[in-house]
Amino acid sequence: MKTPNPPVSLAIVNRNYPTRVGVTGASACRLAAFLQDQHNVQISIFTTSGDYEGGGSALSPIGEVKAIRPLYNGKNKLLRLFASFIESFLLIRSAKSCKADHIIVMTDPPFLHFWASLLLSDKRVWTLWAMDLFPQAFVAGKLVTPNNPAYRILKFLTYKKSPNGLIALGPLQAKHIQEAFQKPPKKVFIIPCGGFENSTDTKSVSTPDWKRSCNGKIALGYCGNLGEAHSAKFLKQIINHFDRSRFELVLSLYGVRADELINHAKTKMEGITIVPRVEREQLHFIDIHLVSLMRRWAHVCVPSKAISAICSGSSILFYGEANCDNWKMLGSAGWLIQQNDDEEAMADEIQRFFKDLTLQNVICQKSNAREIAKRLNTQVNIGYSRVAQSIMPPGKQVADTSAPLQPPQTIPIAPTLYPITGQYQPHNID
Repeated sequence: MKTPNPPVSLAIVNRNYPTRVGVTGASACRLAAFLQDQHNVQISIFTTSGDYEGGGSALSPIGEVKAIRPLYNGKNKLLRLFASFIESFLLIRSAKSCKADHIIVMTDPPFLHFWASLLLSDKRVWTLWAMDLFPQAFVAGKLVTPNNPAYRILKFLTYKKSPNGLIALGPLQAKHIQEAFQKPPKKVFIIPCGGFENSTDTKSVSTPDWKRSCNGKIALGYCGNLGEAHSAKFLKQIINHFDRSRFELVLSLYGVRADELINHAKTKMEGITIVPRVEREQLHFIDIHLVSLMRRWAHVCVPSKAISAICSGSSILFYGEANCDNWKMLGSAGWLIQQNDDEEAMADEIQRFFKDLTLQNVICQKSNAREIAKRLNTQVNIGYSRVAQSIMPPGKQVADTSAPLQPPQTIPIAPTLYPITGQYQPHNID
C-alpha cells in the first residue's frame, strides 16, 4: 500500500499576527487560512507578542503560532530601530531552525528581509512578501540619505540574494522591487493588501451616530494613520476649505501627526466629527475617503487604507502621484489631486474640487468602487492560488480558484478631475 505524501509545511514570518490587530498580520492570516483549508498546508507562524498601533480585523489565528517577546514598543526612533534589528534576527533564526518546506518572509520588523538574505542558505526555499519596503523606507522617512555609506551597504546586502519568489502589493511596486535586486526573482505574485471583507453585505450594520449627524450631507472621512508617509498639509487644507453646507468631515486619526491635526480641527469644529475609531464594517458610511501618499513613499508604503475604502464601496480623494499603485489600481473610483509643495496652489485645487463635485459624481464613483472591489478580490484569490502552486511539490497542480482577470474594460463612470488643467476626462478601469 502506497504511503500518502506528508502535507507541505510553510512558515510565515511577520511582526504581528492575530489575535493582535494589524493589517499585515491579517493578510498573513488570510493566506494561511486559504493554504490550510484548500491545500492542507501545515502552517507555522513566527511573530512577536507585542501590540502595535494600526488597523485590521480581529481574526482567529491560523496555524501554530510561535511568538517572541518584543524588545521595545515605545516611540524613541533609535531604540525602535535597534530593537527591530535584534527582533528581525531572532525571528529569522527561529524560522530557519524549523523544518518547513517553504518560508514566506514579510517586511516587518524592518530588518527581516536583510536577515533572511544573510541567514537563509541557498538550499532554503523562501518567498519575500513585500509590504513596507526596507531599507528604502529609511530614505523616504529622511533618516538617512540615499548616498549614506551605511545605507548603501545595507541595501546591497538586503537585495544581494534573490528569493525564490516575490509577493508584491501591486504591479508598480513589483517592478520597483525587481529593479532593486541584483538578480530579480523569477516568480512574482500580486496580492493587494487591505480590508477585503468590506465587500460583503453591510446592510445589517447599524448606522453610527456620526453618520446620522451628517443630516444627508456628503460624508468625507480620514480614518487611520497620519504618519510620515502621509500629507498633514493636505488634510489641513481639507479642514480649512470644505464646504460645510454640503459636506461633513469625520476624523479618526492616530500616528505621529495626528495630535497636530486634531488640535487644528478643534479650532474649526463646524461640520467636523472626531471619533476615536471607525470600525472596518462602518467604512461604507463614508462617501469619500481622504487618502494621501507622499511622492517619496510611492512603492515603499502599504496602500491598505485606500483599498479598504474601495472594498467598502466608498470612493477616494487621493493626494499623491498618479504613477503609483494606489491610483493605477483604484483611480476609477476616485479623484486625484497631484502632490504640490505650494500650499496656496494646493488650497486652490481643493476648493475647485469641492466646487465642481456633484452628488451624481459621488454615486457613480461609489458604483465603480464596487466593481473594483470584485476585481481586487479576484486578483487576491488568483494570487493565493499561484502562491499555493509555487510551494507544492513538483508535479502537483493547483487550479486557480477564480477565473483569470478580464482585459481592461470601460464602464459608465463619473468624469475624473485632473486638477493640473481643471479639465474633466473619462477614466477607464485598468
